[in-house]
Amino acid sequence: MIQKKLFSSKKFWDRYFWNLHDEFSYEILEDNPIRFHLTENDTLLLDPGEDLAYISLAYQYKTENELEIAWDDEAHFHPFVLRFTEFQAIVDKIAAVHNVEKWVPALLLRRFVGIESFAELQTISAWELEMRKTSGLFTEDELHAWFEKSKQDHENFWNDCDRKWSYQEPTGWGFEGNDAYSLRNANNSHFPFQQWNRMLAELGC
Repeated sequence: MIQKKLFSSKKFWDRYFWNLHDEFSYEILEDNPIRFHLTENDTLLLDPGEDLAYISLAYQYKTENELEIAWDDEAHFHPFVLRFTEFQAIVDKIAAVHNVEKWVPALLLRRFVGIESFAELQTISAWELEMRKTSGLFTEDELHAWFEKSKQDHENFWNDCDRKWSYQEPTGWGFEGNDAYSLRNANNSHFPFQQWNRMLAELGC
């Protein structure tokens, strides 16, 4: 269930992006992942937990046990599981199926997008800026400050960064490299490539 009231709170997003570190507990999120139904058989489960310290993304096929495909924390993260075009398609689908404004799933799932270049970072940041504007939660000064901060990664960092989306059979697209921090790679036999790729095809990716 998507908690629309929760997402209308700017303080929630400040905590979700780890910009605000205070004492809080979202009991409604404890052991209660947010379920995104993407197709008749495919569901994504976003589990931020009550303290937003460990944010997990899982995939479920039909009624099978869900499988964690990404997670983000401030220690040993492996969040990158989506290409930008896939992310956009999933956001559009969630907005349509769950009758929510597009910026909600966009901001919830943005951290799971694997970026491979400085140019792509600029493109995605510009897109995210529009989502943040659409939310109506941030002032112009806050939006400007966020956008400038999002571009602070120097281009040399990306030139030296070993991460790239690579296509190979039979697994399809994977995020590869020493700096990829992704479970979606060709060497991970536990990733549900066959079901995942079928789902993406149904979504037009």
